[in-house]
Amino acid sequence: MARRPTAPRPASTTRRATQSEKPDKRAEKPAERTEKPAKRAEEPAKRAKEPAPPVAPSQGPEKSAPRSAAPTYGRRAEPQAELGTPREERGGERVVQAADRFRGLVAGRPWRRRRRAIITGAVITALLLLAALSAAIWLPALRLQQVTVSGLGYVQEQTVREQLDGRLGDSVLLLPTEAISEDVTTIPGVHSAQVERRWPDGMHVTVVEAEPVAQLTRADGTAAVVDASGAELPPEAAEGATLVPLTVAPTSQDPEGAAEALTEVLAELPDPLRPALQGMTASSPSDVTFTLALEDGGTKTVVWGDSRDAELKGEVVQALLPEPGSVIDVSSPVAPVTR
Repeated sequence: MARRPTAPRPASTTRRATQSEKPDKRAEKPAERTEKPAKRAEEPAKRAKEPAPPVAPSQGPEKSAPRSAAPTYGRRAEPQAELGTPREERGGERVVQAADRFRGLVAGRPWRRRRRAIITGAVITALLLLAALSAAIWLPALRLQQVTVSGLGYVQEQTVREQLDGRLGDSVLLLPTEAISEDVTTIPGVHSAQVERRWPDGMHVTVVEAEPVAQLTRADGTAAVVDASGAELPPEAAEGATLVPLTVAPTSQDPEGAAEALTEVLAELPDPLRPALQGMTASSPSDVTFTLALEDGGTKTVVWGDSRDAELKGEVVQALLPEPGSVIDVSSPVAPVTR
């Protein structure tokens, strides 16, 4: 069967109706737009009638008043800055706040104030001490006036005092004790000296005398007392002392050299041999001979030669003492001879 034709839909009528409605809506929108500017135009008039807030006086240069904000359409009005508050004041407020914070930091660190107080006190104390020391140096009550000496035997006290006369009148505070001790030891017979201050105006010197051990007889017959180092002592040192004779041969061609060799060998003689020494002779600087006393009552003659290799020669002599013979020749210590 053939289908029955259907009637077409009235589409045109609907479309025309919708098109006829659209102009009505567009016509309404201009009316609404005209109403909004009218309302916004009334707002500036109301604001003008209201009293303006008081303006705070500014310290900076006068500036022109800000323009009144024009009405904006379709945008939110931005908040305006407070009237009467210039930028200079706001910047100054920030500076004051920073200064307050800085003072708070400094006040919160009391150790800085304590350190400044300690440094100031130390400087003042040092200045006071310096002033007191300067006054004491030139104070007459602290000038050297009295000198006492002890430990003397054969050395004359007057000799020591004459050595110290140049120190009288000096400040006791500035006495160079080490230098004074060295000056005193240059006196013949003084082995060492110790210097002490005696307040307020004195000085005490303790002397240790050198021990005399030998008497040197020169080729011309003159004699001198010497200590263990060979240094010559005052003649008074020989009183009551047991001295080993050191003799320079009268026929010596070099008496000064022979005498010097005798004192050098005496100074370098090993300690184990020193107590057994009975006498020493020399005719030249290379011909030193001495005699040792043995424990059995006998003696041995030692040909020492010159003053060189004293340590080696002493060891060889000690090793050969028990050997038979009456002479030990160590003038050449690497090839000793006994006979």
